[in-house]
Amino acid sequence: MKNKNTKKYLLLAGLIVVLIAVGYINFAIGNDADTQVAANTDEAIEVEDALQADDLAVMSTEDYFKDYKANRESVRTTEVAYLDSIIENENSDADTVKDAQSQKIEIVRAMEAELTIEGLLVAVGFSDAIVTVQEGSVNVVLDAAEISSEEAAKILEIVREETDEPAQNIKVILQD
Repeated sequence: MKNKNTKKYLLLAGLIVVLIAVGYINFAIGNDADTQVAANTDEAIEVEDALQADDLAVMSTEDYFKDYKANRESVRTTEVAYLDSIIENENSDADTVKDAQSQKIEIVRAMEAELTIEGLLVAVGFSDAIVTVQEGSVNVVLDAAEISSEEAAKILEIVREETDEPAQNIKVILQD
């Protein structure tokens, strides 16, 4: 009995830490966006109509890749903790537990593929990369202004080998 209560408290403590971290990141990103919007008030009025506040915060950050990866990890941690709570809940029925387990496995597979591909892309010469893997879609964001056809072929080869997705399901986006 003590062991189950300890697990519940640890899970709760972990979720609280994640929530605080997400709040801090949101606050930090929000302050950067507010500073830039205040500096460019005329431009901000036009942009506000077209974009959500979250879009402005992401676009205004200096280190897009670092912020995106931190946000992605935070969201994934929350998703896995939520799925773990369903799996460990004694009141969850067998189908719900099975579904939560399969979702958790898919998240872990995507995380492994993303990390592997990002590492391989950096190893072949790109300064940074963000990869998102979903069934039927792989997005690759590279820290580059342009790429050669040889580099594009290398990117496609790496992604296809790691995900088994056909080339038409792979998008490469340049972010400089």
